[in-house]
Amino acid sequence: MNSQLTVHSAAKWIRDNAFSSNQVGRVGIELEWLLVPDDSPDRRISVADVKACLEIDDGPLPAGGCVTFEPGGQLELSTAPADSLAECLDAAARDLQVLRDGAVRSSLTLLGRGLDHRRAARVVDTPRTVALERNYDHFGPYGRVVMYNSASVQVNVDAGDDSSGPRGWRHRWWLANSLGPVLTAMFANSPFDLGTPERSRRQVLRFLTDPTRTDPLPLVEDPREAWADYVLDARVVGIAQSCPRTLEAPPPGLTMRQWLRGAGPRRARLDDLEHHLRSVLPPVRPRGHLELRMIDAQEGDNWIVPVVTVSALLDDPYAFREVRRIAETLPLPSMRETWVTAARDAMGEPRFAEAAQRCMAIVIDALERMEVPGRVRPIVQRFAELYTFRARCPADDHLTDRQPLSVAVAASGGPTAL
Repeated sequence: MNSQLTVHSAAKWIRDNAFSSNQVGRVGIELEWLLVPDDSPDRRISVADVKACLEIDDGPLPAGGCVTFEPGGQLELSTAPADSLAECLDAAARDLQVLRDGAVRSSLTLLGRGLDHRRAARVVDTPRTVALERNYDHFGPYGRVVMYNSASVQVNVDAGDDSSGPRGWRHRWWLANSLGPVLTAMFANSPFDLGTPERSRRQVLRFLTDPTRTDPLPLVEDPREAWADYVLDARVVGIAQSCPRTLEAPPPGLTMRQWLRGAGPRRARLDDLEHHLRSVLPPVRPRGHLELRMIDAQEGDNWIVPVVTVSALLDDPYAFREVRRIAETLPLPSMRETWVTAARDAMGEPRFAEAAQRCMAIVIDALERMEVPGRVRPIVQRFAELYTFRARCPADDHLTDRQPLSVAVAASGGPTAL
């Protein structure tokens, strides 16, 4: 296929690999934190120093998780796909404890917040990072903030099978997208206020980067076709040359579809398509499984709550049927404005607050049927009582005093206040 890649063959490859897990029940998570030195909160630490401080290397942690670093030095813990929610939570908690112990020894804070207050700066210098930065700069300074100053909780679940019921990938795709704005509102934790408060500034900024790779997908009868079109119409961020670690700048505005039709400097190959696909980041991304990418990083052990929420609502059959009725009443998730409203107003928007409260009640009920560690239920219940059932989100804790909050942006001409 490398020598015969065309628009038709590329679209087929994307479709065939979009929803390929063919099962339900596995869960994986990617947890990010901002790394802040206790004695110098404005300083960023090199990856080498962090590894030395936390006493970690490039191998897996005791429970099988892997540590990587985002472009701004954010620490990411990724679990292997677990066969159940309980296994996933247990593995993540055990590996996280290793990181927390190392952070305490080294006077570092793993800050569970969606957006960093520090000036956006690159710490991890890779060809992909440079290429994405170059692409995002065409749309303004916000892409750099998202890359270097943001942190999230990503929940990965099976895409589903080819059946017509709750286990079917078509229904799971629709529900994950429909609930996406509600999840954004429930777990908004990147407050920003320069007169008009925003609860999930991280998510607002994502939609100000490159819309060809961050906008929500249209919800159509065949999501495979929609996903193929979305990927093909996204801008190419870099073209690999003779050196495999070099990504040259593409012609301005080049999309993958145009490249496949001959507009690029050379013929596109399958590895080019695979690299391109990894840089396309809508709120819900089909990668054989489903990646839910709309949740801000959470403080303490509150990362458990969105993981449990997603797993319960999508994987518990009774919860799935109940929440589908709620989702049918929500604003269209294929509209960017729906997501921006959820990110900006969060639980201050009555429609999202009511839906979130009903979803949380379903989750708490589902926990009685699901096998989860005993400590999970009190954490979920406490979050629900402190936030969801009061029509609040974590960001509201930092907006109550009405003091202006801002984030520094390293634009091409220098720092800019947002």
